[in-house]
Amino acid sequence: MARRLFSARPTTSASGSGAPVESLIIVGVVTAALYLGRAIAIPVAIAVLISFSLGPAVSWLHRRHFGRIPAILAVVVPVLFAVSAMAYVVTTEVGRLAGNIPAYRTNIETKIDNVANALPSRAALDRGTAFLRSLRNSTQKAPASQRSFHGHETLPQNGADGKPIAVEIQNPELTPIDIVRAVVGPLVEPVSDTALVLLFVIFFLAEKETLRDRIIRLAGVRDLHRTTRAMDEAGTRVSRYLLLQTVVNVAYGSMLAVAFYMLGLPNAALWGGLATMLRFIPYLGVIAASVLPLLLAFAVDPGWQMLAWTAGVFLALELVTGNVVEPWLYGSSTGLSAVALVLSAIFWTWLWGAIGLLLATPLTVCIAVVGRYVPQLAFLDVLLGNQAPLRPHEAFYQRLLAGRPDEAVDQAEEYLRTHTLSAFLSRVAGRALLLAERDRLRGALEDEYVKQVADGTRTVLDTLNSRTRDPREPKRLPTIDSDVVICAAGRSELDEAASVLLARALDGEGRTVVVLPYAAAIHIALPDIDPARIKTVCLSYLDPEAVPHARYLARRFRRRVGADISLIAAFWGMEQDAARLEHAQAETRADRIVCSLDAAVEAVRRADKDKAGLPANDEPDLEELAAQISRAIGGAT
Repeated sequence: MARRLFSARPTTSASGSGAPVESLIIVGVVTAALYLGRAIAIPVAIAVLISFSLGPAVSWLHRRHFGRIPAILAVVVPVLFAVSAMAYVVTTEVGRLAGNIPAYRTNIETKIDNVANALPSRAALDRGTAFLRSLRNSTQKAPASQRSFHGHETLPQNGADGKPIAVEIQNPELTPIDIVRAVVGPLVEPVSDTALVLLFVIFFLAEKETLRDRIIRLAGVRDLHRTTRAMDEAGTRVSRYLLLQTVVNVAYGSMLAVAFYMLGLPNAALWGGLATMLRFIPYLGVIAASVLPLLLAFAVDPGWQMLAWTAGVFLALELVTGNVVEPWLYGSSTGLSAVALVLSAIFWTWLWGAIGLLLATPLTVCIAVVGRYVPQLAFLDVLLGNQAPLRPHEAFYQRLLAGRPDEAVDQAEEYLRTHTLSAFLSRVAGRALLLAERDRLRGALEDEYVKQVADGTRTVLDTLNSRTRDPREPKRLPTIDSDVVICAAGRSELDEAASVLLARALDGEGRTVVVLPYAAAIHIALPDIDPARIKTVCLSYLDPEAVPHARYLARRFRRRVGADISLIAAFWGMEQDAARLEHAQAETRADRIVCSLDAAVEAVRRADKDKAGLPANDEPDLEELAAQISRAIGGAT
């Protein structure tokens, strides 16, 4: 047995320490494979993303009794036609723009002169203009023998007598093969890549179920549920993102084209279509789409109004689209944080160039989903996901540890926008105090930080006190002779902070709530309170093992205040175990043992009703009421 335990321990530690190394190795190998195999990986990635985008439409047609191939053709052919039509419009408009450029020369020269005259000093502009003119003149005056020909510089050749030798330049006759190579050669690569992507798209759409089953088989049938969920989530996120991005970009380009047409900017359709396509590129697409329209507006209009309006249209549309429309439509569909989007754009651009920037967001969405369902790559979901890395109570505790109660107040106000005050007190502040108590018990939290957490909790509650109450709700003020509820801290400042939470939860219900610090509670030092008014005492302990101390304190309260008080012992860190609760009640002889803030509030309310002789609930006893009415009617008759 000793030998077995000894051999098992290194295995556990090795596996624990090797998990990060294994994850880094996996990431490094995958990155190297994507870089080395980018000639195949890029078309495949583009095809996969297009398949995600077109897949829902194909599935919808297939469910309407279309065959698989007819459904694919019914979706792919119109999309291909739309892309070709847009490319034709852009090409035509570019040709028209090139033919109109000489007509704008006068406006450009006039504006340059106006800018030069407006400058305080024209020295730099004059030097730059003189340099460009001298460079042009030197190029034009250079002898033909010194000019480059076909990319090579030809030096003058001298004969034996020192005189230049006449050189005759002859252009070789081009064969039909050379002509075809010169015309078709530059088109081979983009056409072949487009055909390859189209082929992959049709294949992926046709074999969608088979490919999914193969991926599940590779992942292992024992993880069938996890693999299926990962694939469904990735497909849903990417499809929704691409569809919404397409709709937003088309609407953006259309409004841009209409605005430019109304401004009188030439080739308005060109700039709208160009903005639609370039806006798929994160961050740089809008900037690239705005350069040429701004330059054209500068050249066309003799004044500056068209340039200002063009820049204003771009700015207004981008502000509305980027800050209102896209967050509203996209929401959390991508599941990525803002920092992850920037880092993904940098990474994929470094890996695959400009096409990587175009594919950055969809590919990173898939990676984040993989990190969510693969334990070895869980760090990817933490780094890339838009979910909060810390739970609310953990973040609240961290702010208090850092000595930032102002940030804790901001977090509390953000939480209270969607939750009630009681939920914040029990699920955020209460759990944060439990974390602090656990750290204190294991010796990881020094006394200085214990006091800092407790004081920070009280500061947050004091700040929220005037902000969380509904002004329409009438406040029930305690009267002079109202009952008093004592929230007594157990044996630490953290217990005192927990008592403050309970007092805040009981506030505003017409009773007087007094928080008794732990130093005063041990001596039952009541601050100018008539013991006869004390009806309920609630002892607060964050340590679930503090039952002996609670027994001692409960006895002192009963001797000092009275044996008929309602005594509630709250052990906030104790599990809901019937045996432990029964043992704690037997030891402390408390009327009730509670383990949560809501249960403590309910116990105090029930104790008030018991003292007043009311039923346990707020509703009247209908049977007893009916009997009283019957007796009254019988007596009257």
